[in-house]
Amino acid sequence: MAFDKNSAAIDTKEKSVVLMTIEVSRSDDSRYVPNPFVVKFAKPDAQSKKDRQNFKLNKDIDTLRENGRTVYLARVALAAGEYKLFDVTGMASAFPFNSMFVVPLNLDLTVKPNSVTYVGRVTAKLRERKGDEFRAGPLIPLIDQAVTGMSGGTWDVSVDNLEQKDIEHFRAEYPVLNGVAIETVALPRFDRAAAQRLWDGEAQEQKKVAEPAKEPGQVAAK
Repeated sequence: MAFDKNSAAIDTKEKSVVLMTIEVSRSDDSRYVPNPFVVKFAKPDAQSKKDRQNFKLNKDIDTLRENGRTVYLARVALAAGEYKLFDVTGMASAFPFNSMFVVPLNLDLTVKPNSVTYVGRVTAKLRERKGDEFRAGPLIPLIDQAVTGMSGGTWDVSVDNLEQKDIEHFRAEYPVLNGVAIETVALPRFDRAAAQRLWDGEAQEQKKVAEPAKEPGQVAAK
């Protein structure tokens, strides 16, 4: 994160700071609580590792409780330019199973130079998957992902501008922000159809890789 509770100053000469809150939960009372640990940004049409940046989230130091829910306060340092808020990745773990999840976002973001900007709150709630909806997490390992609900679930995602509430949270948790001008440039709405198209394409590619190559003249089994 760009700064912590003990930081004395914020330097935006080389990189600006993007503030966002993240809330990930599930609609049942399962003990496999989803906890995000990485928020990912990428340049549009990123081709290499240097075009992608991952920022770690720590449940012990990057969160607060709001009406009984855990809210993550992300403080991301990015050079000015165009980005995609790609996804939020995390785990749902309780003995004896550990599972992984991915909240697909793919939201456009423009970072202004020398700025501190609030972009909104991403809220994702796990529910049972219907039909061919994108999965909340991968299929493998089969037992872990199934028992925890990640392979059989999907995410209901919303992106909201809660600037009054969230900026107050940031200032209360991080004194270094007191007296700092914070702009608001809200992220676009989550496009579920676009997320589904992306997932459909990836699922088809994975299926092709998993299918054994056919010998010449071999007829596919129905």
